[in-house]
Amino acid sequence: MNPQVLKVEKRISADVTRLFRAWLNAEDFSRWFLSGEMIGIDSVTMDPRPGGKFLINMTLDGKILPHEGEYITIDEPHKLVFTWRSHATENRDTLVTVTFTDLTNVDRSKGLKEKPQTLVTLIHEELLNDIQIKMHNQGWTSILESLNQWIGV
Repeated sequence: MNPQVLKVEKRISADVTRLFRAWLNAEDFSRWFLSGEMIGIDSVTMDPRPGGKFLINMTLDGKILPHEGEYITIDEPHKLVFTWRSHATENRDTLVTVTFTDLTNVDRSKGLKEKPQTLVTLIHEELLNDIQIKMHNQGWTSILESLNQWIGV
């Protein structure tokens, strides 16, 4: 078995701190964390601290699909690292790192700042095969697009 790595990126027109905090507030998170058209969120519980756990109960065709993990690193507003376990990882722990890079330009000569721009980079490690890579690529891509749409509201 050669564990594989998936990388998904999305440039979002929003402040880096606001985007970071959207990942750690259960109420906000449940509004945007959607991995596909047919997927819903039943419930979200979070204990956002290193060693704290989270549980995301997604729904599909009337079934609840638990996704759970543990926060390893919370470095506001730059980096989140957590384990990720679900049916799509064969109930094995995998590792997700989300980084938030502020791309906002500041024109120091004029003291002007552009509208906020953040690059969200998600790296998912320890996936076992091409099927897991494909499933998670679709899921994480949809999730980052949902975050972009939610944050723009």
